[in-house]
Amino acid sequence: MIWWLDNPALARSERQSVADLAEQVGWLKDVRWHVSDGAALAVEFVIEHCGEDIPFAMTYAVFHPNCPPIIVPRDGRRISGHQYGVGGNLCLEYRADNWETTITGAAMIESAHRLIAGEHHSDGPELPSAHTVSIGQSVRNSVLRFLITQPVEDRLKMMEHGQAIEVSFAEKFHAETLTVTITEMDGASNVRAWPAGVRETAKQGHAIRLPKDIAVPEAVQEDIADLLGDLGFAELREKALGTTGEMDLVLVSDTQIAHIYAFDGSKSRNFLRARNLKVLADSRLPNEYAVLLEKNVGIVGCGSLGSKIAAMLVRAGVRRFTLIDDDVIFATNLVRNELSAVATGVHKVDAVRNRLIEIAGTIDISVRRVALGGQESAETTESLMSALRNCDVIIDATADAHCFNFCAAVANDSSKPLIWGEVLAGGIGGLVARIRSGHEPEPQAARNQINAWCNGHGIAAPLASVSTPYVGSVEGDSPLVADDSEVTIIAGHLARLATDVLIRPEASAFPVPAYAIGLRTGWIFSQPFETWPINLVGSEPWKAQQDSSSAADGLALLRELLPTAFDGHDKPSK
Repeated sequence: MIWWLDNPALARSERQSVADLAEQVGWLKDVRWHVSDGAALAVEFVIEHCGEDIPFAMTYAVFHPNCPPIIVPRDGRRISGHQYGVGGNLCLEYRADNWETTITGAAMIESAHRLIAGEHHSDGPELPSAHTVSIGQSVRNSVLRFLITQPVEDRLKMMEHGQAIEVSFAEKFHAETLTVTITEMDGASNVRAWPAGVRETAKQGHAIRLPKDIAVPEAVQEDIADLLGDLGFAELREKALGTTGEMDLVLVSDTQIAHIYAFDGSKSRNFLRARNLKVLADSRLPNEYAVLLEKNVGIVGCGSLGSKIAAMLVRAGVRRFTLIDDDVIFATNLVRNELSAVATGVHKVDAVRNRLIEIAGTIDISVRRVALGGQESAETTESLMSALRNCDVIIDATADAHCFNFCAAVANDSSKPLIWGEVLAGGIGGLVARIRSGHEPEPQAARNQINAWCNGHGIAAPLASVSTPYVGSVEGDSPLVADDSEVTIIAGHLARLATDVLIRPEASAFPVPAYAIGLRTGWIFSQPFETWPINLVGSEPWKAQQDSSSAADGLALLRELLPTAFDGHDKPSK
């Protein structure tokens, strides 16, 4: 698209506004319009200031008027501190961060003149910089970054001038970037910039508080060695002068904190100064989520749905998991899974465990590479159910009725909340449910009510099958396959139900315990994102209280099975 051909009226308006400006002021001269390389509309002009003619060129953006024009000096000079390098474009009052489509090229030229007048000689006010550098901009050309937490900064600034202390570092290389953080100093261990447990390399080094009025030197071997010698650190000086070997050194002046890193290059030993990154300590979670830290979540099924639920919950603050699944991940699973290609061929529970550690660092995760309800020994099944019994909430992410029976039995026996759901065949939507003892009916009754609700609409519910859980069709069309976004939406709703029941076990934020959520038109859904609440009948506690006759019967049976345990203990005393 060539905007000035599609909208010649706007192009003529731009030319006229510049002509009007040249007629009104005496400092704008030699205006000449042309089409530059790439068919961009451009104008050359001269700004006269204090007898000096400064030639410029302004090129309109391809996306004009939705993007600002670019003004550069034609002679390739750096004429201003408000300029992107030698010969670069000027940073004017109107930029990408405050651009409006009503701003004209003439206004840009006037802004350029005000910049020149403000910086050259004294006939105009000096213009302050409005340019702010984001964190990303400040480090995007640096492959070595030093992450500084507030505790680290506070401790470094408390050091006495001339003092040196040993510190422990952690270093990790990820996405072509080497990042370093201090993990321990003076006995303080909770100072690192990322959670413990991620893949990293532990290293030892030193932090030195420079004497007053001593600046941090350049990252040059001789300068670093001379500084260490002047400060009396002979061993560190010899280490700096060495021809091989790594060295981590933090230098703290009155105004700067600098991490100096020495490493072996291909032909010589190199010294490099890292770019600092101040780690923000603000929390991105609601205060009420703090209770999740001590909760234990049991997830049965670590496939597409379960892996995403686990990742969402660990991001919410859960730090204890029991993961159950006997399946192995293959490349074909990756289209809908939280896991990546590196996990191919690995048991899903092990791969999910590693993924959660990547997200949150060292956490308490119990993994069981077995199927609940599968062809396992009775002892194994009992062990799995006992593990789930110790969880604060049980999540069935298998969409398997047989597995649900075991999860329901554990929930019913232990009065623990049960959450389950599934993506409907073809990804047209999903079902999510959460039940609690004393609030909703016991698990089997709840599931039966939901199934009856699904079948009560006169159209068969597209419930997923175990063999092909995400494939289905709508009204005879070609097969539909659920994609990652559809699975993620249902996983997100299940994760919300889980956090809700853990944070608010009695007063839920959800008015009903189950929902049918539409993602496409089909079945009962007339349009995407249509939601149907599903009310359930029954709120009695799940475990019925044992009556006195049952208690007496149980005691009698115990006496029959273990008679020696009761010898002399059930006889009346004399």
